[in-house]
Amino acid sequence: MEGRISHDAWPVADHRALRKRRHAANVVRRHLNRGTVARVAAPTIAAALATAVAIAIPSHVRASPRAACGVELWALKTLSDPQRYAVNLHPRTTSVVAINRLARPYPTPTTRNTIYERRAWRVKAQIVQFKLEDDSDIHLILFWGGRYMIAEMPFAGCLPRTTRDRRAIVAARVGFVRRCGLPTSDFQPLGAVAYVSGVGFWDFAHGQSGRARNYAELHPVTALRIVAGCA
Repeated sequence: MEGRISHDAWPVADHRALRKRRHAANVVRRHLNRGTVARVAAPTIAAALATAVAIAIPSHVRASPRAACGVELWALKTLSDPQRYAVNLHPRTTSVVAINRLARPYPTPTTRNTIYERRAWRVKAQIVQFKLEDDSDIHLILFWGGRYMIAEMPFAGCLPRTTRDRRAIVAARVGFVRRCGLPTSDFQPLGAVAYVSGVGFWDFAHGQSGRARNYAELHPVTALRIVAGCA
């Protein structure tokens, strides 16, 4: 029947777990019937039921945890900061090499106070590797002209309500996954060549792979057009 799960489809271990859950429920029921609930610690009963339910439900049926989202400089990374409307979203063509040559600001900006952060940029690059970050971003390592830099694609569920150009940000990530596959927590080689557009962002040093010399990034990516590679 639609919306129900057949016990016959569960593994043998799950049938055993179901019997354990029923046994735990019967124990609790006997305590209640004997009027001994005052002598049975409530936490003990709750723990028994919780454990029985947990082991009885197959792992593939349990709900998955919510995606983790970022914290540090997250408003800038998701184009949801108070200065987001100061950003020119019409991308200016540049290069990975030119972005690497920009002077790095000190300290790392926490507001959108540099020219680089106040517009979108477009580069042609080879996406040499990609992975899923702990903050649910897709981390792209771009390479062209002997230089590297990072571009990041936020997860739609982590974009605040105030995010500007949300539709474009979501579409860029969806299109990438459709063409090149789902990311994993480990870097995967790719080699696709693409035009990548995104808003300028200055990151701080935290051991990130594939960074530009000055820690400049395209974050968030607002458009991505693959011209070679992937399916």
